[in-house]
Amino acid sequence: MKRLLTSCFGLGWLPIAPGSWGSLPPVFVFAMMCYFNMSSALSTIVMAVIVLACSAVCVKFAPASIVATGRNDPGEVVVDETAGQAITFLIAGVVSKEMILVASVSGFLIFRFFDIVKPWPIRRLEKLPQGWGILADDLLGGVYAGIVLLLCYKAGIIKYLGGLLPCSDNAMLNIFQAAVLGAVQGLTEFLPVSSSGHLVLFENLFGLNSEKPEMLLFDLAVHVGTVIAIFVVFYKPIIAFVKNLFDYKKYGSSFTEIYSRSPSVHILTLAVTATFVTGILGMLFKDYLAASFGSLKLLAVLWFVNGIILQITDFRKKTKMGLRQFGIVAAMAVGVAQAAAILPSISRSGATICVAILLGLRRRWAVEFCFLLAIPAILGATAVEIIKEFDKIGTAVLPLDSILTGLLIAAIVGVPAIKLLIRTARTANLKFFAFYCYAIAIFTMLYTLRQS
Repeated sequence: MKRLLTSCFGLGWLPIAPGSWGSLPPVFVFAMMCYFNMSSALSTIVMAVIVLACSAVCVKFAPASIVATGRNDPGEVVVDETAGQAITFLIAGVVSKEMILVASVSGFLIFRFFDIVKPWPIRRLEKLPQGWGILADDLLGGVYAGIVLLLCYKAGIIKYLGGLLPCSDNAMLNIFQAAVLGAVQGLTEFLPVSSSGHLVLFENLFGLNSEKPEMLLFDLAVHVGTVIAIFVVFYKPIIAFVKNLFDYKKYGSSFTEIYSRSPSVHILTLAVTATFVTGILGMLFKDYLAASFGSLKLLAVLWFVNGIILQITDFRKKTKMGLRQFGIVAAMAVGVAQAAAILPSISRSGATICVAILLGLRRRWAVEFCFLLAIPAILGATAVEIIKEFDKIGTAVLPLDSILTGLLIAAIVGVPAIKLLIRTARTANLKFFAFYCYAIAIFTMLYTLRQS
């Protein structure tokens, strides 16, 4: 229990950048307070409570983690980052709605900068004994970050950047907006938290019109960026897969014989089967699926469902089935899961990986097989969208720099997102993404209730 508290309920056990994850809870709380027009006084009280509570936990329980790990500053202890990030917003205070995203991201990045660079005298504070050294350096880093963020407020930098973010129906998508949307797509396309759900939520928060020709064209560009990320991470397995596929003759003369002996032909057959099932179901239920994107309440409910699926999957510890034993019926089940992921808030990567693992496929193969499925799924969906909206897209007038920015950011951000998903899926840590799904579902539901 002590280690659970100092890890901020598991965030410190995430395999990549645990300190960054530990900084996120205050960012989320700050954004919600700003969105619901909380007063500066209430914001100060809430952030002060977070600082005091997290500081007490760190000082009291961090020594247990030090003993357990044998390290003076265990990476799993992130409650200190939570306290430091809260100090940043305690000093800077709340902002108006149009500046929420910029202020939240800026505060997060500025604090992470000071936490990593550790200017004087932060490094000296690290030498304090037990939990005090772990805590003190982040508290001072939070003070530095809060002062810098406050200066950005006073200088008008945050207000200027916030003015760039909203996109009216007649506004041209600029580079800043393209970068933000590309990052959202790159992260959420692969992490099991649903890219479609996040995009729907962002459209409602910032007044984006997804039916505009410019937005349709941009959406296609960022999807191409996510496919590039897959090729970057899996280029070796993909090359080996293609080489083995062209050598199919050495495995036999009949399809049945080749299917049972050739790994690439077997995997390709499963992929084609799953993709075919997804396409058929997508066509049969396309009207219902399209209508579901207009309901924020459904969005929140399905985020809860997505989180439950992720948590259930982590209970399946022993998965010994190889791809040779993974058959057509199992591939059809994965195809059904991929079709269900057309719904907003149901993650495509999460649903397909979870179903494969629950069917007994080894976690490593479940991840690689489901990312192989992602290539035809994303490209196929993109091709269908181009054909369907060809007339609209043909009239789109969008700066080339905005298109390229969105595409490149989606590809760049997608690479670490894929690697993070691989590590969490293989170590049965998908539940951490489940907690995020519950949090975003609660936020969406509160937002919906406030709008009604």
